[in-house]
This record gives sequence, C-alpha cells and structure tokens, in this order.
Amino acid sequence: MLSFQEMRHLVKSVACIVVAWVFGSCATQVYLNRWEPAQVDLPRGLVLHIDAETRGPLRRELHRAFAQQISADGYYTVDGGGPCAHVRLHRVHVNMVEPSGEDKHHRRPYPNRVELTADVVCNHQRIYRRELSEYISCDYEDRPDWEGAAEDIAADVMRDLTPHLARYSMGVDAVDENPAVDQAAQACAAGNWEQGRQLAHAALQQNPNEAEACYVLGIIERNARNYAESDSWFRKAYQLKPESKYTSAIRGNAAQQAAEQRAYSQLNSSI
Repeated sequence: MLSFQEMRHLVKSVACIVVAWVFGSCATQVYLNRWEPAQVDLPRGLVLHIDAETRGPLRRELHRAFAQQISADGYYTVDGGGPCAHVRLHRVHVNMVEPSGEDKHHRRPYPNRVELTADVVCNHQRIYRRELSEYISCDYEDRPDWEGAAEDIAADVMRDLTPHLARYSMGVDAVDENPAVDQAAQACAAGNWEQGRQLAHAALQQNPNEAEACYVLGIIERNARNYAESDSWFRKAYQLKPESKYTSAIRGNAAQQAAEQRAYSQLNSSI
C-alpha cells in the first residue's frame, strides 16, 4: 500500500502529465474579423427614439446609455426630425434579494438583476424583439450600479441593430512531424499573414499531403476576402483528410459572404 507521500507524488506526476497533454494538444487560435449585419434593415441616419417604461435612476440611465451608444456607433442619430423608429424598453422587472443572516454586506433588500423586453417599432410595426436580463452590482452601502446595467443593455441591443465587425477564431492543430504548420498558424495569429503563407507552403513542400497546411492557407485567403481561393484550399484539405472542420469552413465561407454583403448594403443605405 502506498504511503501518503508516495500517493501525493503520484497524483502530482499524473496531474503534470495531464496538463502537458492538454496544453500540448491545444490548437493555435487564429483570429479574424467579419462584418455582422444588423438584425433589422433600417436606413443609416435614422432617428431612434428611446422609450424606457420604468421610473427613477434606471430610466435615466437607460436613456443616457442608449444615447451614448448611438452616438458612439454613428449609424443612427438621437436628435432631429424626419423618419424615425422607436426602441421600446418595457415589461421591466427588478429582482430584489432579501439578505440572509450570513450576509455581512447587505442590511436591507437590494436589487441584483433587471429583466426587460426591448422592441423596435417602425411604421407602427414591431420589427425586433429581445428579452434581456442583466446583473446589477451593489456596493457595501447597498447602492445599485444602475449605470453599468443600463450600459450593458444598451450595448446588447445596439449590437443587434447596427452592422459591426465581430472577432472570431479558427483553430489550427499542431502536426508533430511538420512543425511549419504550427509556425504558420502562430504567424497568422500574430498578424503576420504573409509569413504565415510562406510557412504553410513550406509545410506543403515537406509533405504535399498535409491537410492542416491547406487549412491554414484557406484561413489566410478568407482573411483577405478571397473566398474562391479559400474554398479551394479547404476542399483540398478535406480531400486529403475528410474531417468535419474542413467542410464547416467551406460552409462558413458561404455564410460569411452572405452576411457581409448584407452588412455592406446596410452600411451604404441612407435616408
């Protein structure tokens, strides 16, 4: 039977092996940007009126947060006449928590979450709805952070209503027998796309049947918006190694092109 010290050493050794295996097998994440269209097709420059159907500091902070977010985005306006749409914030519920006997920080009931429904109404028709639930932090004097909750709500809604750039990642698996694949992925992850291209081609020179090197080249072409070339590399990767992530990448190209075309159309629209 193992002693306590021997058991502890064994557990530590196994933990080190597991950690090394997990981190050694992690894919290199290559980050890209893509345009996401707004969920509603409203013209650029439209006036958005904010109707917060609540009272007190939450109402004030919601109006402030939305006006600030709209001004920062620059896609809609908050002032002026002409065509407009209404952002209706209604069915507002603030959840109150009764402090327990073990709660040393709160002496009276305090809010910890606000729930509401956000609608967008244009020409008397509702064209958007989202249910939101945001956490409310409180300080030791039971003062709720209405400002932070309102800013989170405004950011969530306006992200849906405005075409914007979104960041995402694609994972490239390391190939032990061909280190140039991981080197190419790391170069792309650092923003050195041309160096990544050269290293991916070097990996193919070492092994012309290296599917993951083709995958890296597909990612590089997607980043450059060369979707036909990107599809070609992803298809070659799948032919060499039929894995679902390569077919997912091909479908992702089609979806990204469609989304970007809609986003560009929205960005070029105006009243």
